[in-house]
Amino acid sequence: MPIPTGNKDVSQSANKTDKRIEAALDFVRDLYKLLSSDPSDAPATDQLVDQINQHVKKLHNYTHKHVAGVSGDPEMNQQGTRLWNICTRLRRDCEPTNKRLKRLYLHGRVLAFHLLVVANPSKTRKAHDLIHVVKLALKAARDCVESSEFELATGVLQKAADYKSRLQDLASGLPKEEVDECNCLEVEYLIMRTALSWADNHVDVAEHMYTKAERLRQYLTPDYAEKLADVLYEIGKSLASRNDFSLAEKWLQRANEVINTPNLEHLSREGLDLRLAILQALVSALLATGTSADLDKATKLVEFIESEMGHRPVVSLLKLEVLRKTPAEIFDDDAYADVLRRLIKDFNSSDAGFKLIIHHIRKLHDKSPGAACAVLDDFTLSLHGVDDNSWMEKAVITRMWMITSQRDTNETIDTVRGVLSNLTRPLSAEAAVAAQALIWKKLESSYSQRQYDIAENWCRLSLHHIFQNCGPGNIAKLQRKLLLCALARNELEAAISVVHNLSKQSWGEPMTAYLAFKVAIRCEDRNLAEQCIHIIGQAPDHVDFLGACIAESQKKGDIFCAIAALKKLQENYEYKDPNPINLPALFRCLIRLLNILAEKPDERQGEFISDLCRQFDIVVYALERQSNDAQTPKLFTVDELEWFSRNAYNLALKHTTTWDLRCVVRLLTACVNIISHFPSDMRSQVEVTLKALFSRFIIASALISFARTQDNVKEQLEDYQLMRKHVLAFDSLVPEYLSRLDEQSREDMVRKHATLLTFDFEAAVALGQWDDLGGIVQRAVPCRSAVAYQTMADSLLRAQVPGQVLYSTMRKLVNEIWDLESFDAVKLAKYTRCLFQATLPLDDTLAMKLLQEACGKARELHESDARWPEEELEWMAATAFNHAIDLYGAYERDRAKEWGSTAINLAHYCPDRSFERMLQDKFMRLSFEDDERNRGR
Repeated sequence: MPIPTGNKDVSQSANKTDKRIEAALDFVRDLYKLLSSDPSDAPATDQLVDQINQHVKKLHNYTHKHVAGVSGDPEMNQQGTRLWNICTRLRRDCEPTNKRLKRLYLHGRVLAFHLLVVANPSKTRKAHDLIHVVKLALKAARDCVESSEFELATGVLQKAADYKSRLQDLASGLPKEEVDECNCLEVEYLIMRTALSWADNHVDVAEHMYTKAERLRQYLTPDYAEKLADVLYEIGKSLASRNDFSLAEKWLQRANEVINTPNLEHLSREGLDLRLAILQALVSALLATGTSADLDKATKLVEFIESEMGHRPVVSLLKLEVLRKTPAEIFDDDAYADVLRRLIKDFNSSDAGFKLIIHHIRKLHDKSPGAACAVLDDFTLSLHGVDDNSWMEKAVITRMWMITSQRDTNETIDTVRGVLSNLTRPLSAEAAVAAQALIWKKLESSYSQRQYDIAENWCRLSLHHIFQNCGPGNIAKLQRKLLLCALARNELEAAISVVHNLSKQSWGEPMTAYLAFKVAIRCEDRNLAEQCIHIIGQAPDHVDFLGACIAESQKKGDIFCAIAALKKLQENYEYKDPNPINLPALFRCLIRLLNILAEKPDERQGEFISDLCRQFDIVVYALERQSNDAQTPKLFTVDELEWFSRNAYNLALKHTTTWDLRCVVRLLTACVNIISHFPSDMRSQVEVTLKALFSRFIIASALISFARTQDNVKEQLEDYQLMRKHVLAFDSLVPEYLSRLDEQSREDMVRKHATLLTFDFEAAVALGQWDDLGGIVQRAVPCRSAVAYQTMADSLLRAQVPGQVLYSTMRKLVNEIWDLESFDAVKLAKYTRCLFQATLPLDDTLAMKLLQEACGKARELHESDARWPEEELEWMAATAFNHAIDLYGAYERDRAKEWGSTAINLAHYCPDRSFERMLQDKFMRLSFEDDERNRGR
């Protein structure tokens, strides 16, 4: 913080009358106290510096005077020395980044110097005091120049000039040692003037000052020689930074001459380092001029340094600079590489050393890529055992950059792979990805140029084990590219090898699975192909990939793989809109392909036929799933419905005799189910309905065949039940469309209808659905088919039917047969006898009704030209009489009497009257009265 100026104790000298000097002393005391405590607590350093400068200016105006009681005062000298020392110490210990405090300490030293100048005026006769002040001035000036405080430095050097002149006046009376020291101070003064002039851009003044200092070189001690050389070196460096290399070379050459003035053993360690720095800068300046003469000078200078220092790294670096500057036509890449290998051998395991070597390897790569790659390979291998793996990673990435920057050859790639094979530690994820990114560009370029062998080699390089941390995604991408290369070269064995070595992550990606599918289909490995299709089907974006698999299968003519891919698409979607695929088209493709397989005789033909049928079943399922809302777009158009129904129908008819009949039934069932979804206002409604009728006729015929030959009762009944549904559907459609048919078609349809009703009757009997039998007989009336009734009657008579059902149904059948013109007495007698025979064991009451009806029919026939067949009459009469005898034996005399008399009545119509008389004789022998008496007892 700024120091307040107030009344303080002044010097003990009574004659300190100048108030400005007294104020300066007071300020110095307070400043010393502040610096002694904690100067960092002074936030307003800029204001403090301004106060210091004010006192510096005031003291500067009085230092040319010898003030009595002030000049030579011990306390003033003490205060100035104390301030000088504390500022020097604090500035030395201060952090380089704390520029505000360093500036404060510098200005404090300048204030201390001016205070000492007041205390030791130049008019004094004491030479050692003058020398002491000049030394302080030069030190302060040097610090001012280094800190770019040129105004301060000028003021200090002005005071130094006064004291230097006074010393020259006293030189004649001084001892030789002090004279030599004065000469050295003169040289250093000139050095500082040279530096200050250069800093102020006064080149001519700097040149003049150096010329004056040159004349006093013989007085330079090693210490002063180092100081002068340092100033000249800084001037040379500054010129070089401005690209004025010719002038820089001049000043650096002067620095070199000055630093070499004393013997080397007299130079300090800093002096020796300065000498080497000057030589390095001089070599760089010579090389930068670009002239062959300067190149030769630089070469000789480097050889000189090498002769002195041997193969030190700094010498190697200079040699590299010289070699790099040689013209391209004579550039010695082997020599450059040898120097680099020497640097690698001397590598000190530091970041700076690593960056330096990599930098020069890159420089060599600009001129000789092959040599640079060889050197980098050696360097990479040398880093194998180093703890810091980042250096090896950077070296590998640089190597990848180099190989991708030159012409592609398998030999260069194999060389790199050989080097990497000697490395055991994998690269970090970041380094591995960086290296692979470089390789990927070359890989893509080679692949796009159809250089598949080189692209494959790039892939294998990227998949080297040291890049294993690149991440599963990158590995999968590279493995896919490797597959593409193998496919492009048509090397199926190599492709199969890649597929078998795919990572788990890679297998999980649909693109990888698709490429593996291409390999599998070319190798005819259907198991692998199906595995690939399964993997693709699990991916979210599988539609396009499965479509590509289908196209690839068709291209190779592999129907099996195409079907597998189509089925996978089918599995993944519900049968409704909206849908990313056209399901009807998908179904059509599957049906066409399966039909090709089903047409070929093969051990798996049955499987293909069943699968084909299943596809039609799926079509039906999809139709049932679609919305019935009129506003919702339909999944199937009318044309598509027509296509599916037609193909199902045609396939069934074509293979009725060659395929399993149940498959035919499945196809026709699908056909009628599809037809049921046709719109009601179709123009071809009649044609479609006829197709449905024919289909149901064939289905029913097949099902009755299954049922008749089925050993499994449950399955038999299921076939009967299903058949009845189809007959019922047929029955409901026929009446409406008979009138629209021509006569021939109508007759055929009626015959089919009658046949189906007989099937329905048989099924109802087998299912025990007795209540339906009468209705079936009634539905058959429009058909007017005696054959149908006869068949129904046969079915009824063969089965174990309840008596009442048998009687009532048979009566209907017989009545319907009787009403038909084609029904004669023989058939009537036959059916009556059969019905009687079946009814008698079950219910003789019903049998009695039949017997009585037979009597009536026989009487009617007897009165007409027709006759009841004699054998039928005799059989029924004999059977009835025998039943009467059985009843008689069971003591049912009344019923026996009824049965006996009715049997005799029926025998009456037999042409052979002897049969009737025989029955009458036997009947008369029966004693119905005795039986009554016995029963009464």
